[in-house]
Amino acid sequence: MTPYVKTWGLRARGASALLLSLSLSSCGGKDVRPEGPSGASDCSPVVIDRDVDLDGFQTDRVTWRDASCTPRSASLVHNDAEDPAGWHGGYIRRYTYQVAGADRTCDGAADGVPGWGMVTCHTRVGDTWGNWTEKVTGSSRTVFAGRHHALHEFKWPLPLGGFTVQVTVHYLFATGKSHPLYAITHDASSIPPNALEADVRSPYGDLLFDGNANAEIAGLGWGDRRRFVTLSSPVTTQTGWDYREPNVVPYTRMWTSAPDAEMGVVQTQPWLQKPAGGYWFYQSGWDQRDEDGPMPVDWNWTYQLNQYQLPGTTRSHRMAWGSNYGGLGWSEYSRYGDDGRVSGHPYQSYSVFMVLGTHREDPVLARVAEVEAWQAVRLTATEGAVRTQGPGGVGRADAVAFDTPGYNPVYATWEASAANNRAELRFEAGTHELKQPVVVLRDYTAAKAPAKVTLDGKTLTADKDYFASVDETGDALWLTLDRTLTGTATLRVE
Repeated sequence: MTPYVKTWGLRARGASALLLSLSLSSCGGKDVRPEGPSGASDCSPVVIDRDVDLDGFQTDRVTWRDASCTPRSASLVHNDAEDPAGWHGGYIRRYTYQVAGADRTCDGAADGVPGWGMVTCHTRVGDTWGNWTEKVTGSSRTVFAGRHHALHEFKWPLPLGGFTVQVTVHYLFATGKSHPLYAITHDASSIPPNALEADVRSPYGDLLFDGNANAEIAGLGWGDRRRFVTLSSPVTTQTGWDYREPNVVPYTRMWTSAPDAEMGVVQTQPWLQKPAGGYWFYQSGWDQRDEDGPMPVDWNWTYQLNQYQLPGTTRSHRMAWGSNYGGLGWSEYSRYGDDGRVSGHPYQSYSVFMVLGTHREDPVLARVAEVEAWQAVRLTATEGAVRTQGPGGVGRADAVAFDTPGYNPVYATWEASAANNRAELRFEAGTHELKQPVVVLRDYTAAKAPAKVTLDGKTLTADKDYFASVDETGDALWLTLDRTLTGTATLRVE
């Protein structure tokens, strides 16, 4: 396998690979495929630049091509030493993407939270409010660096409530997929059940998602079993809101008007499969609309957004996730809505997409619709075997059944076992759309990508119709299919 990684301890083989690597490093943002998905031009492979000094922050910069084949990048801060902001990395310090052909650069804010992706937990009782990874030294490694897919890991021993929780975070980047995936596991297996009562709020952060404009927040919202959305701009403590529309997939979102920008988090599973959100605002908020406010009291928002910075400023870009207390540490705790009990021990694992784009494109709700549609897709195999279970989260070895056979919510991938490095998979999407699915074939032991990939009998072209990576260490083939599947489609790999 020829890895497309620069200065990451891996070397391209042969002169042709070296020339390709050099051309990738110098292409900048000019290799744009105007035709969009399935256009005539190829998408460049993922490039990882190691040890990039970003104004004193030591980072690994990952550059990939999104759903339109335009470049995006994320600079991940090393977590093995204190950084210039006094944190210990593991977060995105800088994120770049293109808007109307121009680069948009989004940096971490300068108000004490210098990026996006921090690990944060609160405890209900105790001597401290909880903890985050600000002062915790961790470790990192490259789990997998393939031609079109990259998986990077951070780990920390997080002191929390008198105990130590082992935290693992994976960032997944894939050609053809606009939004990185953030997967986290809180391992409390060394702690007795019910001895720790904490919540989870990762990925926590403050990123100037409007291209460093630090503009006023024009609107925000979230989804649990209803959709909460503000009704006027800018967002203040007196803004009106609506909380009536039913919802399936948990999310948060925030946007600005000038410039036009949006940031959000979307879970890879519906709330019925994985609860998210916390506290009690649902009791008075669900199915209600309040035209002229006020907003809910800050401690009772379902997710943490910028409420604790209001009313002092209307420009805070703070965003986090959320759960009820007990989501970490209790053998049983009440999911949001208090109509069911779920477990937060010995593990609390979940995965979300980190979404950035323009508000007019509605990227958060578009991704929500995609995740919801995935639940109706049926995957079968006539060669190879559909996977029906896998590890319950990153950094875990236990087997957990998939709610949708073949769909692995840890990485939002469609998975099967290869048979002699071959597979034939049948996707039944009905009237739903399965956009640019990432397929993973496990038990794939070949040292190179497949010689032939077909969709409904038509031969596909590598780097244009699909983007493949071979994980020799993990015996897996990763493949992003640059198609939107509807009805029935048969994918063959040989």
